[in-house]
Amino acid sequence: MQRLSQLGRSATLVATLGLAAVAAVQLETTAGAALGGSGAPRRIFVDAGHGGTDPGAIGNGIVEKELNLEVALRLRDLLEADTEDTSGGGEWEVMMTRTTDASVPLSSRTNAANNWPADRFVSIHHNAFGSSIASGTETFSFANGTAGADLRDRLQEELLSAMGLVDRGPKTANFFVLRETLMPAALTEAGFLSNPGDAAALSAPGAVEALALAHLFGIQRHYGIPPHIPVDGPSTYCFPKTASAGCVPSIEAAGTPSVSQSDFVVACDQVLSQQFGMLFWGRQGLELPLLGGFLCVGGPLMRTPVQFSNGLGPGNCSGRLELQMDSGFLSANGMLPGDEIFCQWWYRDPGLLPATPVGLSDGLRFTVLP
Repeated sequence: MQRLSQLGRSATLVATLGLAAVAAVQLETTAGAALGGSGAPRRIFVDAGHGGTDPGAIGNGIVEKELNLEVALRLRDLLEADTEDTSGGGEWEVMMTRTTDASVPLSSRTNAANNWPADRFVSIHHNAFGSSIASGTETFSFANGTAGADLRDRLQEELLSAMGLVDRGPKTANFFVLRETLMPAALTEAGFLSNPGDAAALSAPGAVEALALAHLFGIQRHYGIPPHIPVDGPSTYCFPKTASAGCVPSIEAAGTPSVSQSDFVVACDQVLSQQFGMLFWGRQGLELPLLGGFLCVGGPLMRTPVQFSNGLGPGNCSGRLELQMDSGFLSANGMLPGDEIFCQWWYRDPGLLPATPVGLSDGLRFTVLP
């Protein structure tokens, strides 16, 4: 990331607070952090570093602003899912610096967090250096001995556990977003895009999910909450393709996608009767026009064995495709807790033109649970 300490303090803060006072404002006891005030949901400001005309670091085919945003968006989703999940975790309100590839000045980021006001500020970044030798994970706070430093330490520990990169340690820095925020704040640098090994880990399948979960676990532990993967239930996305008989195939799920349970079923109703189909799955979601419909799954694509839709006879929509993605299936296909999986049913539709004899359901996204 571009070093933020090069940017000057605003005149207002110099006049009214000064460096020592900012540190004092951020100084809270860990006990106070754990109590979270009145017990209301904690307000977490998630800052996706860089964006728009500022790409941040670029290395080994990865653009920092894009990776920062992917992790930030997934962290937001996990925090929201954690709030809805009553089986564990915490309750959160989330505000984002940006949800698209937008240019946001540093002062706008800190002003938004201060004005909300946020309880904690988490800035997500990835590193680069002029030499490819530099590697590893480091996390920053404005000062030691503060609640911000405790947040920093928990995030550093979780990122190390998730990614397994070199431990460059928790550090302090005079970065703008750490200095100008009036709440405890931390800035993460999960790895160096300029280092081939780090870049490979950061771009591996499941890396975004692992990074987002590490941030979630760090925030949870900072508040005295045991790490908890929220029950982030399967959800549909993308668009199905209307069949030649006029039916709209609909993907659905039942049970829990877990490596320890065997009740998870992914099915598709409103399929053309007596046709063959299969489930395609991958680790990326898409919404790409294809064959008169949409490809909802990104590669590398995996597919299950061919199935038969059964039904009442040719030319109607009484067919159904169903696959039990039990713990054995998940394990056999290398799906681990925290992995985000996307899937879509494809089936034969002989009533369509010869160039597009394929039916497509909408997509289903789910997170593999322990």
